[in-house]
Amino acid sequence: MSLADGVILSLVAAACTLVLVIIPENIAHNQLDSASKYSPIWIFIFYLFLKDETKNNILPWYFLMIYTTVGILILEAVSSFNSTM
Repeated sequence: MSLADGVILSLVAAACTLVLVIIPENIAHNQLDSASKYSPIWIFIFYLFLKDETKNNILPWYFLMIYTTVGILILEAVSSFNSTM
């Protein structure tokens, strides 16, 4: 693992967290719970603990953060759509 990989992954975690904070509050007018809102940060923390065991392959961690963020946004959109009916 180089320093650049960890820095880039932390920037992806910060960007995904900002998306999870801004989009539900401004578009759906809902707030996420803290576990959902900060899930990319939790994934980054798990990466820090497991980075020696992942054999320097950082690509799955990027996909995990992005897919988790998109999944939470989709579930929030479905939940807000169902609550209006």
